[in-house]
Amino acid sequence: MQTIASLKEGDWVEETYLVTTKQVATAKNGVTYLSIKLADKTGEIDGRLWDNADEVAGKFEREDFVRIKGIASNYQGTMQIKMKTLEKVDDSKVDIANFLESSPRNTDEMVQELKAIALSVSNKYLRQLLKVFLNDTAFMESFKRIPAAKTLHHNYIGGLLEHVMELIMLVRDVGKYFPSIDMDLLTAGAFLHDIGKVRELTVKKTIEYTTEGRLLGHISLGYEMISEKIGLVPGFPEELTMLLKHIMLSHHGEYEYGSPKRPKIREAIIVNYMDDLSAKINNFDATLRKEHVAEGEWTGFSKMHDRYLYRQPVNITLAGELEDAAGERHMSSKAKKNWIRDNYGLLR
Repeated sequence: MQTIASLKEGDWVEETYLVTTKQVATAKNGVTYLSIKLADKTGEIDGRLWDNADEVAGKFEREDFVRIKGIASNYQGTMQIKMKTLEKVDDSKVDIANFLESSPRNTDEMVQELKAIALSVSNKYLRQLLKVFLNDTAFMESFKRIPAAKTLHHNYIGGLLEHVMELIMLVRDVGKYFPSIDMDLLTAGAFLHDIGKVRELTVKKTIEYTTEGRLLGHISLGYEMISEKIGLVPGFPEELTMLLKHIMLSHHGEYEYGSPKRPKIREAIIVNYMDDLSAKINNFDATLRKEHVAEGEWTGFSKMHDRYLYRQPVNITLAGELEDAAGERHMSSKAKKNWIRDNYGLLR
């Protein structure tokens, strides 16, 4: 497949993509043209069709798959496709895997890890609460599939589950350094902080917001879900309820980031910072991959990080140590890099 991320100026493009936006517009010279945005799982690109724009536009809608023929070109610093032809493609003839990325981790394995962690929680009320969520078949089916976000981080099938597992590992590691931390509350808070996203987001051909997601947001929805499930655990303490809800309401950290409250307990502070860390590192790595950034080069400007990002060369000392460990002193430079990548994941 000619992925969008791989297109270069001058490439002849003959491929099927998903239409995410569609508009018939008029140029300054009075000529009508079709403007659409085409997408696959590697990114999006603008498409322009100048011949028979009105007629062609009537043959497809937004969220349809279309097969286009045209030339990739650079217009004012941005890649676009000057389309020659466009035809609608039936959904049944499209491999959806080309349009929806999935977590690199196995979802069933992550669920088993999550269940083991829930069983390790010593506080009986929190343990029962986590089991109520884990035993909810409808919730778990959504939880295994929903992304953690539409665009910013872990924005792929299984992304929310991956993000939650990542966050649990991070907060439990950090919590070990502070004897005053309630590890059970910390673990439960990390597990439940984003559960509202199973109702905020939906996955069809693309990741979209639901109506209640747009109107209420995942923090409000998650608060409702926690309240409902706590009601199924007999005798759940009021103080514990309040603390767990506080972690939910404050995990974005600041009012300007959509947090109704700012963190005011230790566990909420840790969840806030580690949640941010998980999201930003995932976004960083995804940006390097999607922009094909080589060692020693920079990304374009990142909105999430509010800066350009640099991909540093592999640590030469570490590379030498890994080479010795492998007993491969005479490998070529390319072979060394491949060996390090395959065995230690330092290169992507």
